[in-house]
Amino acid sequence: MPLPKPIVAVTMGDPAGIGPEVVLKALADPAIKRNCRPLILGDWEVFERTRRRGKNYPKLIRWRQGEALLPRLNGEAGFVVYPLSSLKAAESRPGTPSRAGGHAAFRYISVAAKLALTGLADAIATAPISKSVLIDAGYNYPGHTELLAELSRTRECRMMLVGGKLRVVPVTGHVSFSQVPRVLSIDNIQTTIELVYRSLRELFGIGRPRIAVAALNPHGGEDGIFGDEEIKIIRPAVRAAAMKGIAVGGPFPADSLFHHAAQGDYDAVVCMYHDQGLIPMKLHHFFGGVALTLGPPFVRTSVDHGTAYDIAGEAKADASSMKEAILLAARLARVNKQLGRKVQQD
Repeated sequence: MPLPKPIVAVTMGDPAGIGPEVVLKALADPAIKRNCRPLILGDWEVFERTRRRGKNYPKLIRWRQGEALLPRLNGEAGFVVYPLSSLKAAESRPGTPSRAGGHAAFRYISVAAKLALTGLADAIATAPISKSVLIDAGYNYPGHTELLAELSRTRECRMMLVGGKLRVVPVTGHVSFSQVPRVLSIDNIQTTIELVYRSLRELFGIGRPRIAVAALNPHGGEDGIFGDEEIKIIRPAVRAAAMKGIAVGGPFPADSLFHHAAQGDYDAVVCMYHDQGLIPMKLHHFFGGVALTLGPPFVRTSVDHGTAYDIAGEAKADASSMKEAILLAARLARVNKQLGRKVQQD
């Protein structure tokens, strides 16, 4: 008996950014309805105002407390919106972020996590938020990853960026470049390698993943001439992971590593800091790249771009990353369901 299409909780992101627009544009693609049952978490009035500024957007259905949800999700009439805020036009003006919008964005994420943790949603796909707006609203998180780690009580989380040619995972996330050498340790590098290994096996079905680890310093440190992090921290972490049977190599000089990874020599690259991995990622996959959170007990994907306040409300945002985030969430949720069913049968 085939498994039902997974329910993907899709958050609207910052109401003043391009989130409402890219969500609507992504939902308009027939592939979304073929592969999953989206449940949209956001603001009904913001979506309606966004619909009036664009065209060819899909029909939305407002879900109200007390109504049966599954029949709505299973219906063909439109996409179900779970309204979690009711922002005034002045609080959600495109391109003008507000504290109220920050509170709303936090609520969308929190409820999505609860739905996933209780099994009411099979996966989460998030539209972009602004870190500074979130912090200004009183939520001191540098991004989705750290917030979801706390909501799910997950000790170790990492962000994998996924594209057709590359998968990259930074060890350090949203920290300043000057802090990177101080934050790196044998433990957090080894933990990242092991998280990547498990995810590639369990979610992507790669039997023996090939993982490369990037060096921090130019030319891989050149035997300590340009820095000794490779000798003291990165290489011992790689060796420790290899001792556990993981096919991992490095540290490799970053200036040439990503070329080989994009050619298919590796299944993922562990990077030392944010931009080391995201620059090559966005060079190859500026449109359509997806962020995947590794660690939580549920699937969570996201767009790989920001709120783009400068073009919000102009109906010209590219929605390919949002669409791919929803589709990847659905695909990985289906893998999780199949694995769960196999465990039960065994």
